Amino acid sequence: MTTATVTEAPATPEVPDWLDGATEILLPSERHLRAYWDADLLDIDDRNVHDTIIERTDTFKVRFRVYLKGRLWSCVCGHWCFDTCFTAIGDGKDFNLSDILANPSQLQIADWEGCKSRYIDLCVDVPPYSVPVERCGTLYQVGAKFEMRCCGGCNDGRGYVAVAGHEPQGEYMFV
Repeated sequence: MTTATVTEAPATPEVPDWLDGATEILLPSERHLRAYWDADLLDIDDRNVHDTIIERTDTFKVRFRVYLKGRLWSCVCGHWCFDTCFTAIGDGKDFNLSDILANPSQLQIADWEGCKSRYIDLCVDVPPYSVPVERCGTLYQVGAKFEMRCCGGCNDGRGYVAVAGHEPQGEYMFV
């Protein structure tokens, strides 16, 4: 009869009690574990895709895309957590997109499995009047961020960050 025991890692992993020594396993992570990430703010009512002034009365979208390349991603599972950070330039309130959405879980993909999909395209609608705007408009420095967490969710404090990244979006004015 064969038995297997799964326990916590030893307190001093650099000196484990291997009977006849251990052989290091070199994982070719760069070749078999790559990721590409992109985020965009999309003013859907404007024909000029390069316009960075968004009307407070308009819905806009925040799009997060992750493309995972390499066969090791098929063995990875976890929770994807996305957010966009708005820092006011001048007068205005700093905030994260997750703070103003009625349902911040829209920014998460729970229980993701790499064996099922290695392309994520998450598009979140931001309703009109969501972004705090001063009387003469507010200029924001915007950045998008993501994490892939394992062994727990995005907000429960138990998970570990396995992959993280961010991307500056530039300046956007809300009027």
